[in-house]
Amino acid sequence: MIKKHGEKISPRELRERVMQAGTGWHHHCLTPTCYVNDTKKDVIVLETGRDIFYCESTKELKAELEEHAYQLNKPKKRKLKPIKHEALEIIRKYIKKDTPWHFHITMPHCLLSMSDKYILILENDKTSEKLEWEFDKKPIRLIRKIDDYNREKK
Repeated sequence: MIKKHGEKISPRELRERVMQAGTGWHHHCLTPTCYVNDTKKDVIVLETGRDIFYCESTKELKAELEEHAYQLNKPKKRKLKPIKHEALEIIRKYIKKDTPWHFHITMPHCLLSMSDKYILILENDKTSEKLEWEFDKKPIRLIRKIDDYNREKK
């Protein structure tokens, strides 16, 4: 799917396209086992409007895009209730059992989901089981919590 719909570019070109796109972009980090990844490599997919690009992934580029996309370096300081969601419970079970996993958050009408909602996709890399949840608004706090778990497993 990625090779069919996206144009392969270098990591440097991907960085440049992110800067050119301003706020009109989002990205996906895909493992070789991901259900939409036909490249058989770790790749980053960049969607800028109707244009789709991909490049081989690096830890540095992943971290840079994550920081840029979610502005994790400037979290808002507020007292919030702990976040609860079924996906977090499943992730905790995966971590406890040392089960490899990854997740995606899709934007409305993006490559991974043609839905008009935000979709959280959680994949079990061992069994290829895929679970999905829909949201009307981007679940930023949930994504950040999942990112915290994702960093812990590395």
